Amino acid sequence: MAVDPVAVVEDLAYYTQMVNTITDYAVIHLDNEGVVRSWHAGAEHLTGYTAEEIIGQPAAVFYTVADAAAGRVEADLRTATAADSQVTEGWRLRKGGAPYWASVVLTAVLDQSGPAGFGMVVRDLTAGREQALMLRSLEQLVNSIADLEVIRFDCDGLVRSWNPGAQKLTGYVAEEVIGHHVSMFYNEDDASSGVLDREMTGAARDGSMEAEGWRIRKDGSRFWANIVLSPIRDDQGELAGYVKVARDLTERREQDQLVQRQRDEILELSTPVIQVWDKVLVLPLIGTLDSGRAARLTESLLERIAADQAEVVILDISGVPGIDSGVAQHLLETVEAARLMGTESILSGVRPDTAQSMVHLGIDLGGLRSRTSLRDALQLALRLIDARAGSRDEAGIRA
Repeated sequence: MAVDPVAVVEDLAYYTQMVNTITDYAVIHLDNEGVVRSWHAGAEHLTGYTAEEIIGQPAAVFYTVADAAAGRVEADLRTATAADSQVTEGWRLRKGGAPYWASVVLTAVLDQSGPAGFGMVVRDLTAGREQALMLRSLEQLVNSIADLEVIRFDCDGLVRSWNPGAQKLTGYVAEEVIGHHVSMFYNEDDASSGVLDREMTGAARDGSMEAEGWRIRKDGSRFWANIVLSPIRDDQGELAGYVKVARDLTERREQDQLVQRQRDEILELSTPVIQVWDKVLVLPLIGTLDSGRAARLTESLLERIAADQAEVVILDISGVPGIDSGVAQHLLETVEAARLMGTESILSGVRPDTAQSMVHLGIDLGGLRSRTSLRDALQLALRLIDARAGSRDEAGIRA
C-alpha cells in the first residue's frame, strides 16, 4: 500500500505539537551516536537549553563529569539497544551545571532500515527525592530517640506510627498499638472525663499543647508523663492528625515531692509551737514570713490551741529580720484566728528598729499586746491566765 506523504506530514505535525505541550518531561531524540537531534518545550523547561544551543550536542552534556568520564553514556545506549528500553535514576545536569535527580527512560528506535536512534524521556524527581530523604531522616531520628515516646495519630485518635521510645515507655510493640485508639494509655477516669478531647482541641486551636498527668503502661502500672501534643496539617491547612511526644517524669516528680516534704518539715521545725506553761503556747518565728509559710504556721498553731486548750499564745518575732506590711498582715490574721478560738495573743521580741519600722509604715496592730522580751511576754501571759482563772472562780461562786 502506498504511503500518503501528505498524511505523514500531518501526523508528524500532530505528534510534534502534542510533544511540545508536555512541559513536565523532556522528550529528546538522539541518533545512534547519542547526539541530540530534536528538542521541545518540556526539554527546554527542564534543562534550560534552547534548541539552538543543544541540537547537535552529545547527550553527555546532561551527565555529570564523573559519569561521562566513566563511559556511562555509552553504557546506557548499549543497554537500551540490547533490551529495547532502559529505566534509570541518577544525577543529571541542567544548563550551567546545576544537578537534579532524574528518572530517565531510554528506548531504542527502529525503522525499516534498522536502528534509527533513541528516544529519551526525562523527568525531574529532585523534590520528591528530597522529601523522601527528609522523611527517611526524620524516621531514623525519631527511631533513634529511645527515651521519648513519639507517635502519630489521626483525627479520630487512632495510632498511625510507633517508635522504639514509645515501646520502651509503655511496653507495647507497634503491632499491639497501631490502629487502636490513643485513649488506651489514659486511666479510666481521664478517658471518661474527656481529657484527650480537651488536649486535642487545645493543640488544634493553639498550635501545640503541653500537659502532665498519669498514663498507663501495658502491664497496668502508671507513670507520670509530660506530654507535648502538636497538630499535623495538610497542604490546604486542614487538620490531618497529631504528633505526641511524651516523657516519663515519674522519678523527677517523686524527687520533687520528696524535696517539698523535706522543705515543709524544715519549715515546721523552724516554727515549732512550744507549750511553756499550762495553757500557754509560744510560737517563735525565725526567718522570712511569706504567705505560704504564714498559712502553714497559722494552721499548726490553731491545731495546737485546740489540742492543748491554750488560753494565751506568745508570738515571738525576735528571729524575723524585718517587719513590713505583708508580714504584719500575716501576724494580724494569725492573731484574729486565735482570738476566734478564745485565745489571747502577745507579741514579743519587738526590737527598737522593728518598732520604728512599724511606726514608719503606719502598721496598726490594734489592741495586740506586745513586749520587748520573751520573759516579759511570759510574765504577762501568766497574769492573764491567773486573771482568767479568777474570773472563772467568781463566776462559780455567784452561781
